[in-house]
Amino acid sequence: MITFLVGNSRVLLTIDEKGNWSNLYYPWAGQYQHLRAVKLGLYDVEEDAFAWLGDDAAWTVEQDHHRGSNAGRTLYVGPLADVEVVDSVHSNHDLIVRRIVVHNKTPDAKRFRLFHYQSLMVAESMYQDTAYWDDERRTINHYKRNYYFQYMGAPAFDAFTCGEHTLKGLQGSYVDAEDGKLEGSRISHGAADSVAQWNVDVPAGGEATVRLMCMIAQSRKAVNTLHATFKARAAEELEKEALDFWRHWIEHKDMRLPPALSPRARDVYRQSIYVLRTCSSQNGAIIASPDPRTLKSGGDTYNYTWWRDGAYISKAMDEVGLYENAHRFLKFAEQCQEDEGYFLHRHFPDGTVGSTWHLPPFIQIDQTASVVSAVWHHFKRDGDLDVLLELWPVVKRGANFLESFVDARGLPLPSYDLWEEKKAVNAYSVAAVIHGLERAERISEQLGKSRGRWRKASERMRTAMLQHLWNDAKGCFNKSIDPLDETVDASTLLTLKLGVLDPADARAERLVQAVEKRLWVKSTGGVARYEGDTYYGPENPWIICTLWLAEAHLMLGRPERTRELLEWAAKTAGPTLLLPEQLDARTGEHTSVTPLVWSHSTFVDVMNKYRRHVEGGAAADRSE
Repeated sequence: MITFLVGNSRVLLTIDEKGNWSNLYYPWAGQYQHLRAVKLGLYDVEEDAFAWLGDDAAWTVEQDHHRGSNAGRTLYVGPLADVEVVDSVHSNHDLIVRRIVVHNKTPDAKRFRLFHYQSLMVAESMYQDTAYWDDERRTINHYKRNYYFQYMGAPAFDAFTCGEHTLKGLQGSYVDAEDGKLEGSRISHGAADSVAQWNVDVPAGGEATVRLMCMIAQSRKAVNTLHATFKARAAEELEKEALDFWRHWIEHKDMRLPPALSPRARDVYRQSIYVLRTCSSQNGAIIASPDPRTLKSGGDTYNYTWWRDGAYISKAMDEVGLYENAHRFLKFAEQCQEDEGYFLHRHFPDGTVGSTWHLPPFIQIDQTASVVSAVWHHFKRDGDLDVLLELWPVVKRGANFLESFVDARGLPLPSYDLWEEKKAVNAYSVAAVIHGLERAERISEQLGKSRGRWRKASERMRTAMLQHLWNDAKGCFNKSIDPLDETVDASTLLTLKLGVLDPADARAERLVQAVEKRLWVKSTGGVARYEGDTYYGPENPWIICTLWLAEAHLMLGRPERTRELLEWAAKTAGPTLLLPEQLDARTGEHTSVTPLVWSHSTFVDVMNKYRRHVEGGAAADRSE
């Protein structure tokens, strides 16, 4: 499971509960995943004892963030020594700095050897790689095609070896380290890996520090240029730059929160802002999650931009001052939008079309509407009409498509629902289109281009939705019609957020009661997606669904219930404050992926609405 993620919009490094690097993405957050395995080993020369830290039962693992930054800190506690590891990514250089500090707990001086094993699968394939030792630079280098990874030690490595794994009956060159001595092979290719070694002398009760620097570039010339730049500077200074930048970066975000909130809720809010930033790429792509665990169970990952997720995440970015990141996302959307105005299911971070399980035309109508709505929200946070003018082509194409994609009743034609399971006229999707068309009309008014068409289409659709999708007997919206599905679905709570139901409408109260009564998970707390959901478990509680309920209660004037649900969400975060997609209803454990960026963005969004309510003493903010 991912416990830390650090990055700079090009490099994204994740770290697992053992303190090992688990995924290394480059040159976009979420693409490509270049890492197969990393191990950190310690050899006690006097005791002739070796341990792979994190795997040896004699060592325990503790983790937290390093001194207010987003850097990951792992402490390995052993019988004779402790080893502290801090992983950080530089803000403007494609450089990972790994600080390793060995603490000698004995009354005698000790000699250790540290071993760092790295096995890459460059460009997501573990074959055709090369690993070699560069005598001139004293670095270990891995490469394939246009991806280069150069490892430098500070102090310099005392020994090394390059080897192979998986094929020819080989386990990997990490085995070479386990006797405390490396063979020193200078080059390998195929399924290549390598080990670096430092000899570390530690005084009695003292400590010794080494640093591993991993430089990443897309040519041999570029990575060697990085080496020349960094060789002339102290590794400690480079690490300090990385740590200080991210600490100062978060200090410039608005962290004012109501005093009634717990310290944990505040910490999760802070970490959520880091997650939003870390999972966005320099080209504007925002991935749903960097966690690849679903690859084994479903043959695919969440390392894509979904336009629904991205739109909601970009709104949260605007709320916390990540205005430039939100703008890049909307420009990325412009590049990926189909000529007809809609968006396909999902895209890779490089902008190419992602995999899908839907038949052509691959449409989830709410995704197009969500991007249009996000443009309006983005404009409101700055008020710059030039921004609307720049993004007008996205809005115009999207709104024209939404207006045309309707039946004789004025409702959208069937498309896949937001859970991506059923093709129908889905309640949430209709609400999203109503909202998107209305926001498109507002944008056109600001630009002097209004003709009233989109607002009329939105109003007609709202009337039709209340007529055809409201189930008065159950006191909530049907999940869908065409075909009819009367399942209670948490996403219908968003009809308040999206302006279909006014909080003063008696149906709003009935809807909130119906969803909370039927979908509240008694064993763990939290709200399930819908009746009968079996995705990763029977009616598991989802973080976003519970936060939708929190926002609905706020809109109905119950801020205390909102605060309770925000605190529940904060408690679901792991030890390093990452929010999952969902919890197992039987065990309460994280399941599917962690983190889900949408969980973090929804936490930020509802927290800000709660704050504004408390500060203003007024009804909840409905200005989506």
